[in-house]
Amino acid sequence: MAHLLREKGFNAFVIIGGLTAWKKAGEPLESVPREDLVKLPTFS
Repeated sequence: MAHLLREKGFNAFVIIGGLTAWKKAGEPLESVPREDLVKLPTFS
């Protein structure tokens, strides 16, 4: 996704380790208002 965003002109990066690594490093997080959340399908 980061590569696609960069192609569109956004300043985006691929984070090795993903969100887990970001949180572990103590980087800031932004909460999402409940009404903005979308239920995604689950796969079993």
